[in-house]
Amino acid sequence: MAVRGVPQPAVPQPADPFVVSKICDVVGSGPFGGSAVSSYHTVLEHPARLTLGHGDKAVRRDVELGPGGLAFVIDNVLSADEADKLVELTETMGYSEYAPNIRTPPGMRQNKAVHWFPSPDTVEKFLEPMWARIAHLVPSEVEGGDSLMGLSHRFAHYKYDSGDVFNRHTDGEWPGQGLSATGDRVVEWPGVVSKLSMLLYLSEHEEQDGGKTRLYRFDGGEPVDVAPKKGSALFFRHGFGPDSVLHAGLKLSGEKPKYVARLNVLYSA
Repeated sequence: MAVRGVPQPAVPQPADPFVVSKICDVVGSGPFGGSAVSSYHTVLEHPARLTLGHGDKAVRRDVELGPGGLAFVIDNVLSADEADKLVELTETMGYSEYAPNIRTPPGMRQNKAVHWFPSPDTVEKFLEPMWARIAHLVPSEVEGGDSLMGLSHRFAHYKYDSGDVFNRHTDGEWPGQGLSATGDRVVEWPGVVSKLSMLLYLSEHEEQDGGKTRLYRFDGGEPVDVAPKKGSALFFRHGFGPDSVLHAGLKLSGEKPKYVARLNVLYSA
């Protein structure tokens, strides 16, 4: 409690604050139906805290889903400290129940969202170095001829509080997207389309807290649950074809939020 006339200690401020801005407003869907105005964000000035170095060696672990199922985990995409900084950035932007430009049936997506696009400087100093750590572990082709092109610049972050869940679904395909040269709108890239989801885990939880990603097998066997591991990423085939991986974000319990970011891996269209 502040005492009148007595100087109060200053609240420490980060030496390298996140300077964020809204790009534009779009329609967003809520967890239980309905829609409202939502926003895309960006970082106006690249924060040095998000400049990546080489990092630890990335390691791939395949997930067995039966014939036709493609899924794998890559560890050491980010360090724990790098993941924490990315969470801090998104909290500065602010989470909303309404996910921008996302349409899901009522009751399917029960979490909070914030979506952003990096500036060219942040692409160069954060996104591209992150991709360089793992690109050699991602399939160079899918469907026998679609060549790997890289990552879309869209970061779709989701925050789960206790009781939140993302019920069973498949992820849709997206065009490649990035920030316009003027920085005031989102543009689509011709000739590429997403084929893999990349779920980047930005928090870690105890076994009893739940929050795992459940992948459903292609042979009807028991589903496979992947536990969030901070700094690791789960990859799987998406779209609405027969090889798209059906999955769910299981219910979270406890007081610690779960943070995850979806990015899209692009291939030639």
